[in-house]
Amino acid sequence: MTLTQMRYFAAVCQWQNITKAAASLHVSQPTISVAMQTLENETGLNLFHREGRRLLLTHDGEHLLARVTHILDLTDQLEDEIGDLSHHRNHIRMAMPLQIGTFFLPRILGEFRAVHPEIVLDIIETGGIEALHMVEEEKLDIAVTNYETGFSQKLVYRKLFSCGCCFVTYPGHPLAARETVSVEDIGQEPLTLLDSKFFVYRLVNDAYAAIGQKPQVIHYSPYLHTVKNLVRQRTCSTFLAAPAVLPDDGLVAIPLAEDIRLNSGIVTRKGRQVYDDEKTLMQFLRKVVKEETTRKAAHGDSSAAEKK
Repeated sequence: MTLTQMRYFAAVCQWQNITKAAASLHVSQPTISVAMQTLENETGLNLFHREGRRLLLTHDGEHLLARVTHILDLTDQLEDEIGDLSHHRNHIRMAMPLQIGTFFLPRILGEFRAVHPEIVLDIIETGGIEALHMVEEEKLDIAVTNYETGFSQKLVYRKLFSCGCCFVTYPGHPLAARETVSVEDIGQEPLTLLDSKFFVYRLVNDAYAAIGQKPQVIHYSPYLHTVKNLVRQRTCSTFLAAPAVLPDDGLVAIPLAEDIRLNSGIVTRKGRQVYDDEKTLMQFLRKVVKEETTRKAAHGDSSAAEKK
């Protein structure tokens, strides 16, 4: 016996009439008639006897209805629970790499949490490459990260903005007054870089390879604050995504002549259900980007070189 047969049987019992049962289920009268005949043949039971146009249950029919009603109640309950999980899951496991986090994290942990206290956020800070691997392996629900669209065919990329990669140094450095610099200008400058878990690592090495040189990296670190501190101490310079350099860092961010860019956005696993809580967060992130773009346009600020 199928669930469809059970639902048809329950409707006939409720209305005591095949025509009314068919109308309530939005199917044809013959569909219900054939289903009831098939049900009696399959069960070997006489389920109804007629009184005029009414279909009344036999003793066997009453027994079957009690069991069918219980099963349909359980099925409806399961469907409701699945709906709750799907539409009101209220728990997001997400990655937000350090360079993106400087821009988004204060707004998420402040404004978003205040408006949506029902949504639990488990946020890990890691490199963009590591973040994409974790989404791909379904260890995380989403990543808000820098990315390359060809990184994996198993992922869905939703672009928020793109930003330039900058040469970052300390005030007083010989290049600090420049409006732009090229990788060739930087040459053998001692550098500290975020490590291979970050896309900026790839971009910098590719840029140096394009001019037949190798970056003079004296230290790799997985920590943004370590990289910035080394630059503040005038030990070396670095390359970072423009939004990662904040006004109070005391650092000088100089756009690159090569216009090396990073795509930044929301990444999910292809084929995976995107829950309502995640959609709510995505809408918030888009709003933050739109507000920031509007603010920069109003102030004529192109320092972050953002492009939607």
